[in-house]
Amino acid sequence: MTDKTTRYADLGVDAGKESVRSTFTPLINNDFPGAFVNIVRDECEPGTVFTQHGDGDGSKGINRLAAYLETGDSAWLTGAVDDAVAMNMGDIAASGFLWNTITWTNNLNVGLAPTEGFKQTLMQAFASRFAELKLVYEEAGFKIKFLGGETADLPDQVSGSVFDVTVHAREPEENIITGNIQPGDVIYGFASDGQAAWEAVHNSGIMSNGLTLAGTCLGWSGYSEQYPNLRLKNPFRGRYKVGDTDPLLRNSTVFEALLSPTRQWPLVIKCLVSELVERNILHMLHGISMNTGGGATKIGHVGSGIHYVKDMPPPPPIFKLIQREGEVSWQEMYQAFNCGVGLDVVGADHNEFDEAVRAVVETTHVKAYPLGIARERKDEANVVTLKTPFGRFTDY
Repeated sequence: MTDKTTRYADLGVDAGKESVRSTFTPLINNDFPGAFVNIVRDECEPGTVFTQHGDGDGSKGINRLAAYLETGDSAWLTGAVDDAVAMNMGDIAASGFLWNTITWTNNLNVGLAPTEGFKQTLMQAFASRFAELKLVYEEAGFKIKFLGGETADLPDQVSGSVFDVTVHAREPEENIITGNIQPGDVIYGFASDGQAAWEAVHNSGIMSNGLTLAGTCLGWSGYSEQYPNLRLKNPFRGRYKVGDTDPLLRNSTVFEALLSPTRQWPLVIKCLVSELVERNILHMLHGISMNTGGGATKIGHVGSGIHYVKDMPPPPPIFKLIQREGEVSWQEMYQAFNCGVGLDVVGADHNEFDEAVRAVVETTHVKAYPLGIARERKDEANVVTLKTPFGRFTDY
């Protein structure tokens, strides 16, 4: 993929996080470089490893605030918790961490807050949704401790609201998914769209990456004049108001699809791990990628010396809508968005592993696609090739 996300870069966003990696990688401590997240061994407790991860709902919150201002319905705000929790716990679960402590930071400009009492409305929406999600996770067997957080009033730095979560997790080293990908391994992709067993409504599959581009392309241009503090640099340029529909979307309005929460991937991962343990084949699971920053090419950060070849299914409607309205190349779409596959799982080419994946589909109601294979590459750097309905793209 020689075209490096031109539209996204024009908006001031590094979709693949390449500048971040090049700057900080030399400073990072990481005892498992093939794993999905950075992990270190605990020198005070041999046999134990730990990780810490921080992320949030990003620019998705801008579109969320626009929907809240248009309707007055605080339910639009609660998705920030779904996105921030999933973005953190999903990443660390992809490396085998299923015991977590959580803190959060909510940076807020009360002076420019959209409505009177907004701060309290926002905090209450976050607290109530976190309590609901915590219960969902605990019922699935997770152990989660909430250690509080910070709600900072930053009138000179923030024009609306930014919600971030930090997760710290520890596990026995034997439980870690290290990313030891082998040539010949099979790649399965779990769908980001549809309706999982724990989800109340249909999920568009958008997750929480590419939302600067998506919101700019789809949100009605008039909102930038109506709510000028929401988008200071990249105004809304689209034609869809809150409540508007489009023939491409059969299950939701445009803003409902745009703000569909990131699927709670740790629930899928835990189900898969349980199935593999029950069959005594956990060793067949070699790597997992949650397809966030970098989109469908994110798997390239797992393992070493691998050429991933993925035969992608047709993208769900929300991605077709973004591509059409923003006139974005499909090559860029697959770099910026998951395009329908939210989680890649790599394991041994074995009937029992396939049966475990099918059992997860039956339990979670999340579709899975056989995407392809992992091939050996002489160069240590990984490469991802995507075979899509719109062409073949290779990330060099």
